[in-house]
Amino acid sequence: MRGQEKEMARNIKDAAGRRRPGCRWVVLCLILAAIALFFSGRWLTSDELEVTFQHLYSSKIAGGENIRVVVLSDLHNREFGPDNGDLVGQIAVLNPDIIAIAGDMVNADDDNLDIILSLCGKLTQIAPVYYGPGNHESNLMYEKGSPLESRLEEQGVHVLVNRAEEVTVNRTPLLIGGMPTSVEGYEIYGAGFFEEYEKSTAFKLLITHYPSLYYDAIADGAVDLGICGHYHGGQIRLPVVGGLYHGDTGLFPRYNGGMYHLRNGTIFVSRGMGGHNSLPRINNRPELAVIDINGRQETGSQ
Repeated sequence: MRGQEKEMARNIKDAAGRRRPGCRWVVLCLILAAIALFFSGRWLTSDELEVTFQHLYSSKIAGGENIRVVVLSDLHNREFGPDNGDLVGQIAVLNPDIIAIAGDMVNADDDNLDIILSLCGKLTQIAPVYYGPGNHESNLMYEKGSPLESRLEEQGVHVLVNRAEEVTVNRTPLLIGGMPTSVEGYEIYGAGFFEEYEKSTAFKLLITHYPSLYYDAIADGAVDLGICGHYHGGQIRLPVVGGLYHGDTGLFPRYNGGMYHLRNGTIFVSRGMGGHNSLPRINNRPELAVIDINGRQETGSQ
């Protein structure tokens, strides 16, 4: 099993490190985008956390009830206030029923787990925390042998690696799953789990770090709400167009930030909260997302 985990981590790492051709065009587009944003008065590099609200209706939610999910992703070991006190305080005020973490909260080149363990320890005092690892966690756990998974579980975090847990929230049965594999490793590491997961009649909330899984592999999958990260909102956000670039996809990654309604379900892609490269986040503030899932058509309150 350990050999398979290492192979999965290598597949994830290779996929995340792959770069598309045309780097000069990418650089040119970045420069042009920066100039356009500057002259339009939208040159925004604020590190201030932005709380966004999304609403989703589902007939599977018990009538009249609301389930609030707070989503974090791609923190990359940064802190909002000392010991992430500002971040924890904002989440507490939001009063979530569930906290979903969509991966890359750490850096693969940093073995220090203090930031994420301290944060998760505080979050579990607010609401149940469900953690779907990203490529950085997978690299630490399977390539470097980090005890991250067991340390998170000691904090009371539900770490979901190709598995799901049943839970009832506000009278509604949920099946919360996690599938950390990339598209390249899906057939080997994710397909078996997803085939069984899809069969459930409960409200299915699936944490998948990679939005690209919904391009082809599970584009028609029966997932009530998929939660993703990884693309950092396209790094630079252009008016109307949205995210500009990610190394995995090149220019204009599909599903780069926000809510997307697919054939048989809905996905939310977080813009993330940090970064792991030298490119600044422009017009793209760190995002703390709130998703209210309603059992009736009216939108929930903030």
